[in-house]
Amino acid sequence: MKKIAVLTYTTKHRKTYDLLSLLKANGYKDVKIYAMPFYYQKKIFPSITHRPEMHFQLPKNEELCLNLGYPYMSGGLDSFNISQDRIVLIAGAGILPSKFVNNHIVINSHPGYIPNCRGLDALKWAIIEKQPIGVTTHLVGNEIDAGKIIERRLINIYKTDTFHAVAQRVYENEVSMLVEALDKYHYSYLQNIAADSYPIHKRMPIETEQNLLKRFEEYKALFAKDRVPGIS
Repeated sequence: MKKIAVLTYTTKHRKTYDLLSLLKANGYKDVKIYAMPFYYQKKIFPSITHRPEMHFQLPKNEELCLNLGYPYMSGGLDSFNISQDRIVLIAGAGILPSKFVNNHIVINSHPGYIPNCRGLDALKWAIIEKQPIGVTTHLVGNEIDAGKIIERRLINIYKTDTFHAVAQRVYENEVSMLVEALDKYHYSYLQNIAADSYPIHKRMPIETEQNLLKRFEEYKALFAKDRVPGIS
């Protein structure tokens, strides 16, 4: 059975909850959670939210891990002794130091189709720029959302979709693919994405976001399919 380390935050965190629950449901027993303080403060608050509620009625991460039977440690990354034989999954983390990345297998699940949509608000930028909507699992390197790709998955867009239905589909694939990557990372490198092949997006400005839902309807007109019963 694989040895797994999960990087996350000390605060309540929806993606951590979903990831750990899915690992437990799939029978992964040797999982250790390493939680770091959350310092990031948004400078721009979106007018259109598209990520699941991160705190609503969730247990604290320490309590969650206790209930799941997974060891929980909190502190700074330099205080952890994460052995190199553990596969590191990112539920939540800032930019990791090169020394750590170079000495560990670190897997990230990015809610965008790399390299077309790197950085923040990948789904929103994909719609605005008419890029593929997708999710990518990759090995973390020394550049943001670049490096060895494990899997890229295009997300179906249907004529009956709303923006938030697509956002939910992206998120569900993001979590699922992170667990699936445990069985794929060692043989499924598609390509090594050059860091400068596409720009890294920043948080979408409010003035751009105000047109997002209109642009989403334009996106659907170009790319949406008819829904086939039984296919999500």
